[in-house]
Amino acid sequence: MYTTITRENINEIPNSSFRSYVTRYLNIEDRTNRTIESLGLPFNKEGSRITKEEVIKEGVVSRNGKKSLYLNWISTACQACRTGEKSLTSFISFKCHKECYFCFNPNQENYSTFRIKDNDPIADLNQRLQHGEKFDHIALTGGEPLLHAKKVVEFFQFVEEKLKNTYTRLYTAGDLLTPEILSSLKEAHLNEIRFSIKQEETMEQMAQLFQLMQLAKEYIPFVVVEMPIIPGTLEQMKSILHTLDEIGVNGINLLEFCFPMSNAEAFEERGFDLKFPPFETYYNYWYAGGLAVHKSEVECLELLKYASEQSLKLGVHYCSLENKHTGQLYQQNKNVRLSKHYSFSDKDFFIKSAKVFGDDKSVVLKELKKQGQTNFELDEDHDSLQFPITSMKYLKDTTLDIAICSYVAEMRGNEEVLREVKVEWTCLK
Repeated sequence: MYTTITRENINEIPNSSFRSYVTRYLNIEDRTNRTIESLGLPFNKEGSRITKEEVIKEGVVSRNGKKSLYLNWISTACQACRTGEKSLTSFISFKCHKECYFCFNPNQENYSTFRIKDNDPIADLNQRLQHGEKFDHIALTGGEPLLHAKKVVEFFQFVEEKLKNTYTRLYTAGDLLTPEILSSLKEAHLNEIRFSIKQEETMEQMAQLFQLMQLAKEYIPFVVVEMPIIPGTLEQMKSILHTLDEIGVNGINLLEFCFPMSNAEAFEERGFDLKFPPFETYYNYWYAGGLAVHKSEVECLELLKYASEQSLKLGVHYCSLENKHTGQLYQQNKNVRLSKHYSFSDKDFFIKSAKVFGDDKSVVLKELKKQGQTNFELDEDHDSLQFPITSMKYLKDTTLDIAICSYVAEMRGNEEVLREVKVEWTCLK
């Protein structure tokens, strides 16, 4: 079992060289946390009133190291998202007729450009196909794609022509849908449509959306709702779950609500704080959604438990912020050529190795050499010995404090390097 090292438990590590080594990571985390709070929202360090283990006992299925949890059904596209292999999400523009205070699109690359002009997703996809790429899942998002309804239909027609067995999905606020658009999407063999409900919309607006979902079921095989779960909306969300279940919607994705690192005043006036810690592993992730808001995960778990207790039929899937990060890690690390000190983890998609420090170096060296192992490396600067995690099996008769190190592959100039981003602690006793 690996233990996350914190300010509270670091002094429990008896090895002084190990403590010294890991202190620099705690210092980095402290600096990062101060920088995050300078954006305008404080962290909230209160514990959770419900755990993932509790909802799993209710029959909820755990995926991706408990970063993704679902009941009844989950979209095949969500399953593919774990690694991002053979998946593509494109867009026409970032224009949108909604003004959500929590929108993270301004964080997207080239946001200003594509607020003014349109992207050409057909040309982008065709170029990738010509380079030999293959896709099992393709999506179109925005902005609001249906501001360009004709181009949306043309895109999915192109996918149907070129990639007949590819699973396609469309993200939309939904209110611009018409029977004519749905009929055209049906002809283009769209597989899934994902509606977004905004909790701050009026009852009339929601009622219209529910009617459109019912209509969409006549045209599109899978009708799904996807929405961030805003803290304080638990009872409203329970009502929405029942309505969706009655309509016969296939499922709902409960997204962990995020602060997009801007518009802090809107979050502050609603009384929101940030979830702590902000990351399981501190790193610069691509996903532009921002930082998780305190209590959103708690309410997502409460909704999963409620759906199970109420025996609802629709699929209910909790997608955490951490779940969004794993595709990036897989893409960065999976195909890296590694020396024998390292291994790729198929659990969290980090690259791993083990280290011992100080007097423990000689103990490990002796045991590894006794077993004929030569894959180790001394680091005099940090008073450490690095070796493969698989070699820990040769140390089972020792009493050691071992560092489990996680890495990400990065390009520095023309050179690919491994960046160490986390150190955890395990004891052999």
